[in-house]
Amino acid sequence: MGLFRSVWRLFKIIFFYAPLAFVALALTFDFLRLPWLPVVEAVAAGVAVLGVVMLAYSGLLKPTATSYGSAAFATLGQLYKNGLLNSRGLIIGRKLGRYLRFDRDGHLLTFAPTRSGKGVGCVIPNLLDHPGSVVVTDIKGENVAVTGRWRKGVGPVHAIAPFDTSIMSARYNPLDFIRAGLPEDVDDAALIADLLVVPHGQETFWDSEAQSFIAALLLYVVSELPYEKRNLHHVWSLLMQDKDCLDQLIREMRASEHDAVRRAGDAFTQKEDRERSAVLSTAQTHMKIWKSRLLAQATEKSDFQLEDLKRSIMSLYIVIPPELLEVYRPFVRLMVGLSVSAMTRVRHRPKHRVLFLLDEVASLGRMAPIETGIAYLAGYGVSIWLFFQDLGQLQSTYPKWRSMIANCNVRQAFSVADVQTARELSAMMGNRTIEVRGQGSSQDGPLALIPDNFSRHSNETGRPLMAPDEIMTMPKGEQLIFVQACPPVRARKVHYWHEASFKGRFGRWEPAMMPA
Repeated sequence: MGLFRSVWRLFKIIFFYAPLAFVALALTFDFLRLPWLPVVEAVAAGVAVLGVVMLAYSGLLKPTATSYGSAAFATLGQLYKNGLLNSRGLIIGRKLGRYLRFDRDGHLLTFAPTRSGKGVGCVIPNLLDHPGSVVVTDIKGENVAVTGRWRKGVGPVHAIAPFDTSIMSARYNPLDFIRAGLPEDVDDAALIADLLVVPHGQETFWDSEAQSFIAALLLYVVSELPYEKRNLHHVWSLLMQDKDCLDQLIREMRASEHDAVRRAGDAFTQKEDRERSAVLSTAQTHMKIWKSRLLAQATEKSDFQLEDLKRSIMSLYIVIPPELLEVYRPFVRLMVGLSVSAMTRVRHRPKHRVLFLLDEVASLGRMAPIETGIAYLAGYGVSIWLFFQDLGQLQSTYPKWRSMIANCNVRQAFSVADVQTARELSAMMGNRTIEVRGQGSSQDGPLALIPDNFSRHSNETGRPLMAPDEIMTMPKGEQLIFVQACPPVRARKVHYWHEASFKGRFGRWEPAMMPA
């Protein structure tokens, strides 16, 4: 306070008393004609500069307050330190005219509502840039239309699109995932059954019973039947047989050389008729989508193996029209879940990480391969990028949602429209300390217009770096990015068609290409 008072008095002398005295002298002695006036002016200017420097220096002497928190946005140096300005890595935004990139092992999580730019700003830019294998859920067929041509220059492209007649669909038979004759076949079949059975309401007991029966039936098909019948369409047809044929099927299962198949057949026989009927009915309900001939054609045999995603560079698009997603989500769940699970079968790390871009992942329901795999798959050279519309979607899909967030090294949000998500983001950013100032003064002497005694007081308090309402009203082109071990980043979004680096890489997509 003493330093401030001294500086203030110096300023009064320089900028008020001295000018008045100078004018009085000039009027009395014709002072303006004196030859040494330039010297006086130079000295006055020097004193003024010195006063400004003293004020600035007095501010610098005061340390930054941190009593209530020290949250701040990342500086340029911190962006460099954390590798966000590297020349390679996943594109997550723009800052200072450059791409922000994530070039570490780890996973990513984005909160953004529909039609907010997830595709144009996150999915498509990385499909046009990532040098490694990719798996992408392509809800409208836009991604393969825009990026498929360029991805073919990177490696083989496979688009599984059973219901899009504008795309020559690739084929993959999920039962090829089962390592028939090996000890792992039971676990493989159980995984497929888990992905096929999407729990409905409170019928968890019957869902579980049906899931076990479907797993046993899958093992029966791959171990007892010829290859042309080893597909999910045939599994559905077995479940839809009349009572006599079903009884014959159970007898064959009980006579199987496969221990798990035989025990499942025995267990089914021991159930009461009503219980057997309930299990069978539930299994039929979960397998009904496989009656589709279009889906049967796309899954009768395999044009590739999922392990090829790590053995080489491959692009896999899982295409489904939005109006069919609710009906055929077990198919999308199955392809995504098996692709994720295949990553641990190939032990070596690929040169470039395998990138999963999973848009609208909440519509697929909880998937165990993602929930458990997100904790360890980074060590296998795999990055999963999950897209949710808001925090509520994540919470309702994955009960262990806090663990999911913690296991994502990058968290991104833009166009936030709900208070719950905004509050969580605000809490993630932390608080900063601000100073609330008050002041007072007294006036005396002949120059009462100028305060002679000046006092001020200040109190420290805390406030969020960004309050929820400030997050919800951010400009449309801006986003928040949280990278592990780095302060939060406020950055620009990317739009692939504006990027000079993507010129000539992307194609066109017309919504009319999709069948009605």
